[in-house]
Amino acid sequence: MKAPNLLYAVGLTLMMPVSAQATGIPVPDVPNTTPPAALQDLAINGQPVTTDSIRRVELEGPIYEVRLRNGDTFYSDAQGRHMVVGSLYDNGPDGLINVTEQHDRQERLDQLNAIPEGGTVDYPAKGEEIGRITVFTDTTCPYCQKLHQEIDQLTQAGITVRYVPFPRAGSHSPAANQLAQVLCSESPTDAMTRAFHDKALASRPSKSCQSAVDDGFSLGQQFGVQGTPSIVLPNGEMGEGYVPARQLIQAIGRSSS
Repeated sequence: MKAPNLLYAVGLTLMMPVSAQATGIPVPDVPNTTPPAALQDLAINGQPVTTDSIRRVELEGPIYEVRLRNGDTFYSDAQGRHMVVGSLYDNGPDGLINVTEQHDRQERLDQLNAIPEGGTVDYPAKGEEIGRITVFTDTTCPYCQKLHQEIDQLTQAGITVRYVPFPRAGSHSPAANQLAQVLCSESPTDAMTRAFHDKALASRPSKSCQSAVDDGFSLGQQFGVQGTPSIVLPNGEMGEGYVPARQLIQAIGRSSS
């Protein structure tokens, strides 16, 4: 079971009609000093904005980015007392950049690149590769089956497709066993196609193949995968749900440029 979502937990806290005094937590008296000049003349994406109020808070640097194993990210002071949940943005000369999302994308790519051989089913690009995608998939998922019907369009367009096993019903489900059979087959690509067409597989899954399915399921949970297919583009951007091959090829071209 996935760990409780941090945003959900914080939301429950915020909705509870309990005063700070009732909880026994002291409310810090932070002096409202003169705001920095940069905030008084604030511009976002190069456009000036009108602020209603600016008040100093208790959060003091250095500030740390904290990532939980369930995929949640928040920012905290060194004592872990004052925390901010949400995305961090860099309001620089090139416009507003979501730093949290950039870190998320690179983290995804690093972890996907670390998957050992035999943990994915790969369909190599035909001809020059323009990019590769990673798809968290389930052989019993109708939209995964629909995407797989277009695998030739993707590979002929120069896209390598890597399937990571993600049995939606969990690592002890019939789909998990079938995915382990696929990984243990003499030709995993042929076996994956047979499985998508609901054809029986003869291979017996070994413990290593079952472990690879467990690892894929855990990694998907860590990435926040809720449904399949979930597709990670070459730049680390991730989206959920079926995308027609033509649109996917266009998105891959943009993300690879």
